[in-house]
Amino acid sequence: MSMIDEEPPDFSSEVSELQNLAQTIDSTDLRDPQNNSMLQSSIATTIESVNSSLSEKEIEPIRKTPSSTPAVGASNINQALEYYQELQQTLDEGKSLSEKIESREINTLNSEYFNGQSNQDRHLPDVESSISKFNKAVATHTRSESPPSTQKLLPDRDRVSSRLSRQRDVYKKHADMQELFLKVILSLNSGIDAFERSSFDSAGRNFQRANNKAGVQISDSLKDYKVTSYSLSLGNYSQIFKLYRQAAGNMAAACAEGMSREERNQKIDLGIKKQFKARDIFAGDMSF
Repeated sequence: MSMIDEEPPDFSSEVSELQNLAQTIDSTDLRDPQNNSMLQSSIATTIESVNSSLSEKEIEPIRKTPSSTPAVGASNINQALEYYQELQQTLDEGKSLSEKIESREINTLNSEYFNGQSNQDRHLPDVESSISKFNKAVATHTRSESPPSTQKLLPDRDRVSSRLSRQRDVYKKHADMQELFLKVILSLNSGIDAFERSSFDSAGRNFQRANNKAGVQISDSLKDYKVTSYSLSLGNYSQIFKLYRQAAGNMAAACAEGMSREERNQKIDLGIKKQFKARDIFAGDMSF
């Protein structure tokens, strides 16, 4: 049989696997960092299977211009595989970032147990560069155009990019909440130190500063998201700051003029009870 009469390779199994992977990605909430590991596993399994199948057909993973015809060719499959490899690398960046922010969270919540003086020197590991790196990786997913014969093997790339950008927002918000937590605790601890010295004006200013800083707003669309299964959700942070704001308000009220020491202590105790309620939110997941 001549080369002209040879049947072209049958890529139906590879096409089916890649389309199934695309459907999995399209149906997964990519805003949620907790889904990264599952998607990484699905992508890795599919890439390995498709590459093995291509190898059996003696198709090399060469970089050619993808076919612009309706039929899917080897070059289209290879371009799809390149996209999935890039997506897998992006998800790996996200997984690494999740672990850093979870570790940072433990340091953050431990900070409540430091007094005002030591807390002033307490700094969290920087994650801004990692967030920026993740953001740049996300931006690569909409740069190149693909013919329809390749697009049918891929998820909705604009949607993938948009949702991964929202995942970036989840990381940024967690990092911001951690930084803010330290500032609120520092102001509260400084206020308590001043209160114990009977410096009620200074204590009141610190408690009011803590009250103002704790007035955070977190979008309802982000409240359910954690960076790992063991971390706080952004909704948990919202609850914690609400309780710390109430605590700071009670403590600030204890610094008003003309109050007896007994009245001041009662209001301080109300604030401390609010602090303990806030601790209850994260105590179950964090070991100090």
